[in-house]
Amino acid sequence: MNISIRDDVLMQVFTSIAEGLNFLNLNCFELHISNDFQSYDLSSNQRIFLDSEEQVLRLKKDLQEQNIQVSSLLTEFDVSMCTVEQSVNWFKEAVNIAQKLSAKVIRVDSLLKQEHLYTFGKKVELFVDIFSALFMELDDSFIEFGIENHGKEGNNPIFLLSVIDGIDDPRFGLTLDFGNFYWRGYPLSEAESILKLLAPYTKHTHIKNIAYPKTAQEIYREAGWEYDTYVCPIFKGDINIESVLAELKKSNYNGALCIEDESLGHFSDPAQKRNILKQDVDFLIEITNDIQFDN
Repeated sequence: MNISIRDDVLMQVFTSIAEGLNFLNLNCFELHISNDFQSYDLSSNQRIFLDSEEQVLRLKKDLQEQNIQVSSLLTEFDVSMCTVEQSVNWFKEAVNIAQKLSAKVIRVDSLLKQEHLYTFGKKVELFVDIFSALFMELDDSFIEFGIENHGKEGNNPIFLLSVIDGIDDPRFGLTLDFGNFYWRGYPLSEAESILKLLAPYTKHTHIKNIAYPKTAQEIYREAGWEYDTYVCPIFKGDINIESVLAELKKSNYNGALCIEDESLGHFSDPAQKRNILKQDVDFLIEITNDIQFDN
């Protein structure tokens, strides 16, 4: 099983993506692309633009020379701020970048700045219209998309399934975030059940964890309740990561397991942060070996 990590997580600890991957003994990461197609240089903390073929091919060459893979592109493009046509054109450019870099999946953000202007049905319709039009124009593309369970409405499994059902294309599914349903306020057992329910639709993952007090684990909480206090390293939290991965294995998931440890702000010592990420990696390796989760 391929273990990946978000570039933004690496850049909280290391001077470059390459340095972080080398320390963690990984060769795979999720590349964050901004709305104006900026990303990180592999070997420094400098930002680079990927808005021309020449620049994308330069990054591709760097990846090949350093034997590094891009597991996915993380996008945060807000479809509520643009027309359907503008959104389709933006994602077409993201697909072009993904194909050139051999990334298999593009993460789609379900969080909208103008969410308050949309009814449930209209929000579903917005995503369906955009990606149905996109797939019509990309009939021969192998790139898959995973809408993330992110934010308040985005962590509603009925919303996510409605979008997937409406688009009705095998290339569209989920970026399954292991921590966000729990963040949303679902009790622990319910959050884990939702994760397992959605496993068959998963195209990509974000793996994080939370350690709430015992008294708060099996009750409904306000969305985001004390998250900054209780977010924790992946190997320490309440969510049974192994049981969710076992369900992904049953569903024949063949994507990367992407680390998104958001607890690093709890630690001031850079060496401790590096050690936390190393333990995250070792924890996932141990679990995948135990359940023989191997591509």
